Amino acid sequence: GNAIETDLRKKYGKIGKVIGSGAGGTVRVICRVSDRKEFAIKQFRKRKPNESQRAYIKKLTSEYCLGSTFHHPNIIETLDIVQEGDQYYEIMELVKYELFTAVMSGQMGRDEIACCFKGAIDGVAYLHEMGVAHRDLKLDNIVMNERGIVKIIDFGCSVVYRLPFEKQIQMAKGVSGSDPYIAPEVFITEEHDPRLADVWSLAIIFICMTLRRFPWKLARKDADPSFEAFTNASGSGKSRLLKLMPRESRPILSKMLEVDPKKRVLMSEVLEDPWVKSIEACTIQNSCLYHSHH
Repeated sequence: GNAIETDLRKKYGKIGKVIGSGAGGTVRVICRVSDRKEFAIKQFRKRKPNESQRAYIKKLTSEYCLGSTFHHPNIIETLDIVQEGDQYYEIMELVKYELFTAVMSGQMGRDEIACCFKGAIDGVAYLHEMGVAHRDLKLDNIVMNERGIVKIIDFGCSVVYRLPFEKQIQMAKGVSGSDPYIAPEVFITEEHDPRLADVWSLAIIFICMTLRRFPWKLARKDADPSFEAFTNASGSGKSRLLKLMPRESRPILSKMLEVDPKKRVLMSEVLEDPWVKSIEACTIQNSCLYHSHH
């Protein structure tokens, strides 16, 4: 039989309000008929005019297959894929808050920012252990539940860079991600290690959470004076940016933002950093989420 269910309505009732939308599709709330439990339902983007049906199905199946294998507190749970007509939907756990909104509200202190960063680090380290690179890490792809636990979403750009029985890393080709978060080597080399590009993006996420702005629009010296200043030979540009960060965070951020990927740290080394180890990941007691009680 068909692995993809067609009776969306029977199983999940009618689709509720939109809670988010991105390039990959629109996310709404849905309620399971059997137990009234709420979920998120993502309507996959429509097939592009120049895309074969086969390529389209392969793309969305691969996103679902990847997502459904991940089980980690800092990764969104992907539960089901359903079809209705020529539309495909993915059912996921419902996580109501966007980290971007929480950050931009200005209500997050240093400790909350650190604990959200730690959650993102743990999530990405788990993906890398599974042999998967996310390739589109950004604030918009991190959500937060009511207990303040952050979860990484959207595996539409993700790649398997190593199968479980392999030692060899598969290099990635082509530019993937969102401009301000993309590592410099992605633009200038034929192929790059997608793990190291993820590490760079995570550092940018931390800087964004701290400054509430991007350090540069694009990590290309020829295109962005701010990035060019960051890369200057004396190192003064880099230290100027790092001085805006909490003191304890500077050593690891400096290693995550090595312009030369050969010198950049992998997630395993990020996890070993004393400051990163000292961060209390979010629990109910020290929730990331700013609760306003009116």
